[in-house]
Amino acid sequence: MFLKVLRTESGYSLLEVMVAILLLAVAIIPMVGMFDAGLRAATQGSDYDKARALANKQLETAKNLPYQDARDSFPVDSSTPDAATGVYESSDQNDADFPDFTYRVRKAYVRLGTTDIVEDASARTMMRVTVTVNWGSGKSYSTTGLVSK
Repeated sequence: MFLKVLRTESGYSLLEVMVAILLLAVAIIPMVGMFDAGLRAATQGSDYDKARALANKQLETAKNLPYQDARDSFPVDSSTPDAATGVYESSDQNDADFPDFTYRVRKAYVRLGTTDIVEDASARTMMRVTVTVNWGSGKSYSTTGLVSK
């Protein structure tokens, strides 16, 4: 009687279970790769947003300073553009709000040309300020603005 009960019971065989596991693995493994790619993209997007925020913060700081302060002491004291070239380029600067990022500031005297803005060492009433933020392995973001008297 015991053998008769075992033969009539229905269920899955070991082969059916193994095939189901194989089919699930074939479907799930590519999804794991997509989650990894999504996480990488979200991290890169976050870093880009932080770099953009830092660059805009520094550029807005320069724009909100009086012209002479922006010319002579932004981003550090004694950062007046060179008299001969009209350009000042800073070394790497840090911001406490953005610990894994550095930025550089390039200031250049400019004047309005007939069709665009032209660097001109003799012009002393307007500067183009470019802030370049670096992070990670060679990633960067730049933004540019004008400061005038």
